[in-house]
Amino acid sequence: MTDRNMRDLSFATFNLLNLQVPGGVTYGDPLPDDAEGVARFDRKVAWIADMLGTLDAEVIGFQECWSVAALERCFDEAGLRESYDIVARDAPPRKPQVALAVRKDRNGESQLLPGAEWVEAFPDAFRLRDVVEDHGAQEEVTVTIDTFSRPVLRARMKPEASRAPRPPEVELMVAHLKSKGPARLDFRASAPTDRAVRDTLRSVVSHVRRVMEAGALREMLEADPDTPRVVMGDLNDGSLSVTTQLISGEPGYRVIEKSTKGNSARGKLYSVERLQQYRSLRHVYYTYIFDDRRESLDHILVSPHFYDHARDRLWSFREMFIWNDHVGDDGAKVAGASDHGIVRAAFDWNPMPEDLTS
Repeated sequence: MTDRNMRDLSFATFNLLNLQVPGGVTYGDPLPDDAEGVARFDRKVAWIADMLGTLDAEVIGFQECWSVAALERCFDEAGLRESYDIVARDAPPRKPQVALAVRKDRNGESQLLPGAEWVEAFPDAFRLRDVVEDHGAQEEVTVTIDTFSRPVLRARMKPEASRAPRPPEVELMVAHLKSKGPARLDFRASAPTDRAVRDTLRSVVSHVRRVMEAGALREMLEADPDTPRVVMGDLNDGSLSVTTQLISGEPGYRVIEKSTKGNSARGKLYSVERLQQYRSLRHVYYTYIFDDRRESLDHILVSPHFYDHARDRLWSFREMFIWNDHVGDDGAKVAGASDHGIVRAAFDWNPMPEDLTS
């Protein structure tokens, strides 16, 4: 572990690519529980364990975790089981879960406060039923989607500190939004005769669901905009996409000395991808490859408390790393590897001086 100020923090997001024990269920039939299935699982555990050690992150958000035992096995293999508090739960068939690990020496109470929860239902106020645009189109719009396809994990950590001032609690949110892949639809009630139309509708529904999930997540963030917060996860869209910008609230970035952008961005979130881009002479950020397209699907978004130029800054951005050499067009290029890149961002405890906060 790197020897740094105990108030410094680092965050990582890690898609585990369907981590499940042999014989366990993911999207369909049980996984093979024979010698080859066990060997495949062992290779996966070994690769994940190696990455956990390499990441050296205080907080890690996971996606596609189907089994608590499988995740704990990875930490055992890495020799890190006693170093982290792990929040995870077994997944029901066809519904992968997100999970969280927080290093105990960065979590003063050695627990996640006030208690981790998986949020499945959208906020009560976030409903889209029987609304009509004031100008232009006059059709009524109703979307009855009111749950996340994969529940969002929300928890709070209380960073440890050996001396004052002690950092405030930080809210951690791990998300895995609906993918771009076509939704599985049942057309028995009203089936279009044209197969191409059905294929288009499957894609439309997939995008509509992801937009609704992004909007619901933004509404959750609005509920307590003054809390230091980090959102980690596979958002299944790029940093400049409609959905990711909806989640972030599109804060301003200060790029020239006289600018006041970023002084105050209450409730909004900054992308570590963008923070690194402003820092680097050359930067290539991709976490997934599909049909030869390199895409940025996995993100870490932070509240203004982690933005260098914000009046209420508590931490400064140090650096971002991404591990993506294992990602290939036809699945993982390394045995047992994930099909997503892994992102890590580090921040130094560095509160804005009082004479600059006004």
